[in-house]
Amino acid sequence: MITIKIKDRDIPLVYTVWEMKQIQEEIAPLHEAVMMVCGVNPEDEKDFSKRGGKEQLTALAKMLRIMGNAGLEEAGEEPNLTDKKVLRGLSPSKTADAVNTVMNAIRDGMSSEIPPKEEDGPVDVVLEELNKKKDPES
Repeated sequence: MITIKIKDRDIPLVYTVWEMKQIQEEIAPLHEAVMMVCGVNPEDEKDFSKRGGKEQLTALAKMLRIMGNAGLEEAGEEPNLTDKKVLRGLSPSKTADAVNTVMNAIRDGMSSEIPPKEEDGPVDVVLEELNKKKDPES
C-alpha cells in the first residue's frame, strides 16, 4: 500500500471507486483532477503555469485528504484529515514528492484487486470443507 508521511504520521492512501467518485464530486472529472494535481492547466495540456499555484495545492490537499481518510478508515483509525491539516503537514519542498505519491496511489488502486478482509475469530473447518466439495474449482 502506498503511504505518505504528513507531519511525522504515516498515512496509507487508498484509491477505489468510492474515492474516484469523491474526487470527481469535490475537484473535477478524473482526467482534469489529475492534471490539476500535477499543475497542468486542464484547458491546455502544454501549459504548466499552474504548478505551485493555489489550484494545484487545493487539488493536492483534497486528493490526499480523500485517499488518506480512506486509508486511515481501512486501517481502523480515525479518518480525521482535513485539507488544512494536510497542507500544514507538508513542507513546500515536498510538494512534488506528494504529487508523485498521489499519482502512485491512483496507479496502484487502478491496477490492483481489493483483498477481502480476513475475519478474526475461530474458523469452522467442517463448513470450509463442505464448501470446497460444493465448488470443485476451489
